Amino acid sequence: MPAAMIHETPLTPPAAVPSQLLAGLDALYHEPDWLAAHRREALAAYHDTPLPDRVTHLWRYTDPAVFARDGDDPLPTPPIRGSVREFPPVLTEALRTDSLAAGIYVRDGLVWKIALEESLVAQGVLVMDLHAAALEHSDLVRKHLGSLVGPAFGKYEAYANAAWTGGLLIYVPRGVEIAKPIHIVTAQPGGGTVRAGRLLVIVESQAAITLIDEYGEGTNGDGAPVHTNMIVEMVIGPAGRVQYAPIQNWNKQTVSYSTQRARLDTDARLETVLTAIGAHTSKVDCGALLAGKGAESNMFGLGIADGRQHYDHHTVHHHLAGNTRSDLHFKVALRDRADSVYTGLIRIEDKAAYCEAYQENRNLILSPHARAETIPELEILNNEVRCTHGATVGKIDPQEIFYLESRGIDRTEAVRLIVAGFVGPIVDRLPAPAQGRLRDVIVRRLEGD
Repeated sequence: MPAAMIHETPLTPPAAVPSQLLAGLDALYHEPDWLAAHRREALAAYHDTPLPDRVTHLWRYTDPAVFARDGDDPLPTPPIRGSVREFPPVLTEALRTDSLAAGIYVRDGLVWKIALEESLVAQGVLVMDLHAAALEHSDLVRKHLGSLVGPAFGKYEAYANAAWTGGLLIYVPRGVEIAKPIHIVTAQPGGGTVRAGRLLVIVESQAAITLIDEYGEGTNGDGAPVHTNMIVEMVIGPAGRVQYAPIQNWNKQTVSYSTQRARLDTDARLETVLTAIGAHTSKVDCGALLAGKGAESNMFGLGIADGRQHYDHHTVHHHLAGNTRSDLHFKVALRDRADSVYTGLIRIEDKAAYCEAYQENRNLILSPHARAETIPELEILNNEVRCTHGATVGKIDPQEIFYLESRGIDRTEAVRLIVAGFVGPIVDRLPAPAQGRLRDVIVRRLEGD
């Protein structure tokens, strides 16, 4: 992308942080009073809320204590770096070839660097550090931050509301359609650290955006555990359109907790392509609130796990308005002693007539000790709906392997081809800049590399 087309946001290194969490964040960012009060409320809620009960269905397969943080000061000081801040190669190359509208790099709890096309700046698009946005666009941020995932949402959501750093605001004004993707890369934290992040996306009426939200680089790590906690909130106005692709590729020393919620107004469209290939333990709660007539949410999910990785995914399609539509296809492939649990909820309210909803979860077991659980949930409060679901857990059909072997393909390659075909329809849904690279990563994981 030519240099004249790029708007780079200057980012000043923060001052040192005192030891106490809230005092330290206040000194680091000099946030407005309302945000400081919000953090205090959230931290109090975190400490006052007991651990989730293991008998509840959403915690039956994952120990909530894995995500707990002790004390008032679990967040390390973001390190101070030199003035030169570079993008990682994946963003550098994409910006150079003009395939992105914006690139954002989050590192060490800081918004490290932002590049945005000048034409979008002129149209009023905001891509900025959420701490700065809380000061410069206080009314906008205050209205929406925590409106979908606030401190009362749950214990670990309360923690993230209190402790987030390196937050981002993406705002697309009415009628602005961003043709090329925006790509966020959040670097793998160092061992022994705790990171809480925040993403707020506001898409006004008749606006459109494609967003790649990538976490980690799948590095081996140094053996020290890492804890990450992320909240994503999306507010989509009437006839707004969002394609959102979160890619979880943390290293295998990482314990990851993520909550995503989107609110869709009248005739809004959301397509979510959720990919999980990293982390030791990952729990994701991803949902859409269909709040306006004609709203539509389509979710596609893919999980690839090996070793002793543990995935726990929960999806929600909540139909608040009538004449809304939701669709979900979630696929998981497991090797070694990896395990996965998927829980999918469709809820249709009593006044939300003439809705359509479907969900499907398919699990492919590639090793004798791998394990998958699938739990569909339907809460249908009126009769004028069409709602169906399906779920499967199984191994590769031996006849498929025999068919390929009979045509001169060895067994290892036959399995690779079958699994690649299994996950291919989900990978094809990823935005173009991420497709080829993620396909290569997935193939290497399936081959045991």
